Amino acid sequence: MAVDESNFLYDSLEEARVRRSPYRARWLTQFRCVLWRSWLEVTREPTLIRVRFFQVILIAVLLGIIYFQQTPSQDTVTNINGAIFLLLTNMTFQNVFGVINTFCVQVPVFLREHFNGMYRTDVYFLAKTAAELPFYIVLPFIFCSITYYMVGFGGTVINFFTCAAIIVLVANISTSFGYMVSCVANNLNMALAMAVPLVIPLMLFGGFFLNNGSTPDWLSWVRYASWFSYGNEALLINQWRSVEVIPSSGNYTRFPSGEAVLKFLNFDQGSIFIDVCCLVLLLLLYRTLAFLGLLSKTFRR
Repeated sequence: MAVDESNFLYDSLEEARVRRSPYRARWLTQFRCVLWRSWLEVTREPTLIRVRFFQVILIAVLLGIIYFQQTPSQDTVTNINGAIFLLLTNMTFQNVFGVINTFCVQVPVFLREHFNGMYRTDVYFLAKTAAELPFYIVLPFIFCSITYYMVGFGGTVINFFTCAAIIVLVANISTSFGYMVSCVANNLNMALAMAVPLVIPLMLFGGFFLNNGSTPDWLSWVRYASWFSYGNEALLINQWRSVEVIPSSGNYTRFPSGEAVLKFLNFDQGSIFIDVCCLVLLLLLYRTLAFLGLLSKTFRR
């Protein structure tokens, strides 16, 4: 009987590599098993999933009722800008606190299984985050779809999908930030205590409470780490750049056009593309810091 020596040699090398590794299975096998287990953990409580969808829809409808049909005018410019910033704020706090217990609660189990050679740290981190990713795409999109048309942001279908993409991106950056806090903290109480003091400064430098043009030089660096700043600028540009005329209110005309609104906010030189690129970089940065925080817990003392 003929024997395929190349396949035999390959299998022997693979078996030798697995024997030399401190882990009991190959990377892909580890990832597949941990991903499946993580997905079961996420979906094992259908009631909780329904509550999350209900919560998102309820908040979206509530915001839509409060800011219902804000047709652009001199009186509604501030309302529209406030509604846009509330989209960012809601996505941030909802997602940061939604994932803040993801890692810090399960660290003892993770360390025991990791040191027993069941899976690598990167496998565990990637599988846990990948299992939750669909929810942090679908839920922000539903939230944006409801509020966008109830508030009446207007524009074309391109403006809508641009807004939805930015909201989804902001939601995932907030999730990454929550993962980072969860991985760095030693327990859930510490994570909860850390989250708000870390988020508030980033929110204050988002361009709504403090005009970027009046930010002190020695504090201006904070906004470069803030997804509020890039998200707010991108959403406002998407909202106002195509508005050529804003109807006057009586004899009062402060903002004759959308460009005037952007100039007042110091966003007239901004670019949606650059803002999105910066948001993607922040997403990668906070996700990497989260992984490094988890990895540091595996160092034996």
